[in-house]
Amino acid sequence: MMIRLSLSAAALSVVLALPAAAQATQPPAKKAEAGQADHAKMHAEHMKQMQGGAKANAWQELDAYHGLMMATWHPAKDKNDLAPTRGMIGNMVTSAKAVAASKAPTACQKPELAKAQAGLVGETEKVQKLVDAKADDAALKAAMKGLHDAFEVLEEGCNTGMKH
Repeated sequence: MMIRLSLSAAALSVVLALPAAAQATQPPAKKAEAGQADHAKMHAEHMKQMQGGAKANAWQELDAYHGLMMATWHPAKDKNDLAPTRGMIGNMVTSAKAVAASKAPTACQKPELAKAQAGLVGETEKVQKLVDAKADDAALKAAMKGLHDAFEVLEEGCNTGMKH
């Protein structure tokens, strides 16, 4: 009897949760849906590249930074949406410091890449200073472009298989 009551209570909680779950699965507005589809497509392509094209000596710290770069640069570049940059810049600085402190894979140990690796922290901190100063979106987007360009020196020069 107690088990039946327990199951009955569990069934009741499932039934009561259904309206909330149903609301959560309602289709989003078309604009948000298109943005989610774009992001999902970009993420799927990135995962495909990482599975098929990444070198065995992948650079985990740079890969982590790449994830943050994708989450901030693409909204800024494609939609003039700087909110992700403003919200994630602290994590980007921390991640840039991890890249700078890490040992690059053998294929990436070149003087120009070592310089780019060390400089990533300063470039990321430049963006953080603008965020802290509540700079306007145009200035922040320009700084993000500079940061993205600095990041690409490592991404392309190291040939880790990352593309975005």
